[in-house]
Amino acid sequence: MLTVTPVGVPSDAMRLKDRILLHEVHPVKLVMDIGSGVLCLYFLWEHSLSLAILFAAVPPLLASGLVLRFADLTALERTMLGNYLRRYMTPTMQALRLCGFLAMAIGAWYHSPLMLVVGLGIVAFGWLKGIIFA
Repeated sequence: MLTVTPVGVPSDAMRLKDRILLHEVHPVKLVMDIGSGVLCLYFLWEHSLSLAILFAAVPPLLASGLVLRFADLTALERTMLGNYLRRYMTPTMQALRLCGFLAMAIGAWYHSPLMLVVGLGIVAFGWLKGIIFA
């Protein structure tokens, strides 16, 4: 039986669940998330809510769509980082990272450097739990 795969999708395409997880550490996605997060926090600090929401939502969504559609994530799947993500980046850790960013957003809005640092620590813990408690 002849199988046709869409352009940009490897013939041995991995499950969508794995692609969604692995795309989080693709360099394009990381740069976009970090950059848009910093801009979002800056605009929250300045109390420009509409620009903060724009930068928090649009660039990361575009990067996710492009990486999921066009990037070959099979190389990431076979790395130590790919194994780490599959083992430790659970939905709970993803939710924890989101809570950390929300803490930073509140800290930016209320001009609280301490809250920014606490939120950053929560995000870092969400990423590094598997290393900390190895």
